[in-house]
Amino acid sequence: MIQRYVDYALYNIWANNRLISNLSEQDEQLLTEELIGSYPTIQKTILHIWYAESGWLSRLKGNGWDVKKVTEFSGTNEELFKGWQKTSGDFKDFTYNADLEKTIQFEHKGERFSIPTREIIQTVFNHGSFHRGQVVIMMRQLGINKISQTDYIEWVREKERGNI
Repeated sequence: MIQRYVDYALYNIWANNRLISNLSEQDEQLLTEELIGSYPTIQKTILHIWYAESGWLSRLKGNGWDVKKVTEFSGTNEELFKGWQKTSGDFKDFTYNADLEKTIQFEHKGERFSIPTREIIQTVFNHGSFHRGQVVIMMRQLGINKISQTDYIEWVREKERGNI
């Protein structure tokens, strides 16, 4: 069962890297243009994805919601991408050895919650997919047409072909 979550972690990294590759070809300022989306810029959307991955990974490791590296980030897009990639890699490494049935208990806005590790992992990767899709729409609003496929089924195909 763990392999299914590890595969999803590997897919998450693959999809992030494909999107990062496309975004890295763009002018630094383009990623801060205000657009229609859940977040006003591509950069802020990427920061949000990184924030969620960082916060949940920290919580899964028993360190509470530690997201200082994201909330205090002020670097270039390249540094943003490297930080996000590192966190995604760390999340994958955590997933390899995770106790999927361990219940994580936490408080949020005065309410207490208990969620199994496997559900948190699944949610984090689904969350990333959701916002990567929004980034693609934002890229299209900017007239960017060179956008790599990041769908899970494309990852499966590439994996089966031996390309990853």
